[in-house]
Amino acid sequence: MLQYKIDIIQELKKVGINTTTAKKSGIFGQDTMRKFRNGDTKISLEVLNRLCCVLEMQPRDIIKFVETEDDREKIISKI
Repeated sequence: MLQYKIDIIQELKKVGINTTTAKKSGIFGQDTMRKFRNGDTKISLEVLNRLCCVLEMQPRDIIKFVETEDDREKIISKI
């Protein structure tokens, strides 16, 4: 399961991006900002790319993989 390593909303605020700014500029849509607030990592690679650009970070600085029992049952057990 992918998880954020950082608080995305807080990091965006540090660089001057809030929900209104994100929406007006078209960098991130309302749905994407909601995902960030809720810790939902189901984002596109394009959104991850934008995050990396805006936050000046690498993907590994933003997300991490934590293996869960669900991962073992649904994915690993099928290999």
